Amino acid sequence: MKAIIFTLGILFITSSNAQKFDCASKIKTYQEFLKEKKLAESYDSWSEVRKNCPKETEDLYKDGIQILQYRIDVAAAEDKEKPVRDLMKLYDQYNKNFPTAVPDFEVQKGMALVDNNIEAKEEIFTLLDNGFTKASQNVTSAKAIYTYFSMFSERFNAGDKKITPGAVLEKYAMINTLLNQLKISNVNNSDYKTAQNAIDNLIKDVATCENLADFYNKNFEANKDNTDWITSALVSLSGKCSSKPIFLTLAEKLYGIQKNAQSANFVALGYIRQKKFTEAIKFYNEAAELQTNPVEKAQIYYTLASGLLANDLPKSKEYLNKALAADPKMGKAYLFLAQQYINGSKDCGQTDFEKKTVYYLASQTLQKAAIADVKLKPTVDKMADDYNAKSLTATEISKAKMNGKTITIGCWINETITFPAK
Repeated sequence: MKAIIFTLGILFITSSNAQKFDCASKIKTYQEFLKEKKLAESYDSWSEVRKNCPKETEDLYKDGIQILQYRIDVAAAEDKEKPVRDLMKLYDQYNKNFPTAVPDFEVQKGMALVDNNIEAKEEIFTLLDNGFTKASQNVTSAKAIYTYFSMFSERFNAGDKKITPGAVLEKYAMINTLLNQLKISNVNNSDYKTAQNAIDNLIKDVATCENLADFYNKNFEANKDNTDWITSALVSLSGKCSSKPIFLTLAEKLYGIQKNAQSANFVALGYIRQKKFTEAIKFYNEAAELQTNPVEKAQIYYTLASGLLANDLPKSKEYLNKALAADPKMGKAYLFLAQQYINGSKDCGQTDFEKKTVYYLASQTLQKAAIADVKLKPTVDKMADDYNAKSLTATEISKAKMNGKTITIGCWINETITFPAK
């Protein structure tokens, strides 16, 4: 009976203390300090809220991360670990009271050690490995992604028998899938591309074309309906490994699931590598039609004009004009068009004057390149010297009595030029 009364008394005292603590008032107190950038002064009142009102608001933890990081930053090097450990405890508390808010809390804990230069390699790897295993889709930090994969690779290179080449490629596929999703949803963030390049460099000895092709062949059936996995595989193979038959298989599968500019572009690349050029042109055209980004659309047309259609001068010009219609600032399209005019100068001029007129047109086209993209001016100036040396001079134009008059260059060029009036 005494025990029951004692227990009830403790509960009453605890309840009474909780009622006496004004959570809302204390939260307002420390947040006022935060508004004034007084992080040091906010610590005491924030700590009281952390202790007495752990479920009151998620802002307690978001603010706490900021406050504790400040304490870490101002601490002497030898004293940093204690506030870092306190920050890690805060992440645990955050996850306990608001579990859906920080599913990758273990990754956050691991990176708190990394970012603050705490030597704890095994602990960091364990935290990152657990965090990525449980909640990789919630990780958005490019640094965390690179750190985890680099530590994983380091263990493999050190001879960890638990990590096979297949396991490395499996992890690489997972990381690639995550990075591709992040690049799509954060197009202006270059950190993900930087991380991708660094990871590709780490794995270059394992991720050979043969190993990648074998890996994706083995795992294709299990992932044949997973568009993220297929896209990641295609990105991994699209450079030097796109000639592997599995690339076209994956591309056609993705195109069958989701017909868009990206999937059509992958199919086109696959056909090029298989030397099926007619099919490649068809799919590049479809990719361009499906592309909503004008700059990307222009790039597809330019790729066709300067590649598969480069020897078909009329078609090449047509597609360069399509590229410029989509992106008038694509200076390199003007550069290539000028070169194509020169390539056709022998066929589109009967007299010496007419042949030189083609160079005159090419020189004018070069200047458009410099206007469209000022970074091309050095290249334009260098090319212009050569073109002008073979072009019409003012004397030749006057001698032919063409000042102020126009001339049409026939055949595939089909352009009219007006000469200056003197």
